[in-house]
Amino acid sequence: MSPHSTSSLNRHDPIGIEMEHSRQRALARDRVNMAQMAGKFLELSQQLDQYKDLYVRQRAEMENYARARDREMDQMKKNAGKDIIKSILPILDTMDAAMLNSKDSTQIKPMRDQLIKILSSYGFAEIQSKGKKFDPFMHEVIAVSPSEEDGIVLEEVQRGYKLNNEVIRTSKVIVGKR
Repeated sequence: MSPHSTSSLNRHDPIGIEMEHSRQRALARDRVNMAQMAGKFLELSQQLDQYKDLYVRQRAEMENYARARDREMDQMKKNAGKDIIKSILPILDTMDAAMLNSKDSTQIKPMRDQLIKILSSYGFAEIQSKGKKFDPFMHEVIAVSPSEEDGIVLEEVQRGYKLNNEVIRTSKVIVGKR
């Protein structure tokens, strides 16, 4: 049989022709389905990327929130006794005044030193002012006196204090001015 005779048989074979048309329709339907599936896949892939991005951002926000909360809790723990310590300051002032006005401060000084030592374990510290350069964040000027150097603290009238490097009371000082 020649190739020419095979094609003539196909033309006269209605079942073969119908099978070919059916196969063509199935292929066309499959192409449409594949195109729809590819479109759906692309859409779902984009949604997945959006959800991944959202997840990453939400996780970063939660981690930032947790870090901020931890910092805040640490700060609260550090300064939990701030009000109590502030209420003790007048006692320290009274001890300082007693030591200045008393001829024998041997009984008061050890108590004051012990109190300062206990408070320092909670982050409490005295602000050293005399002879230092004036700092408006740590000192409050109550008087100015003539001096050879400008802006140096000559006298400390009331001692200042810090708690965890935060000033809780400024030192009241007399500052020198040329």
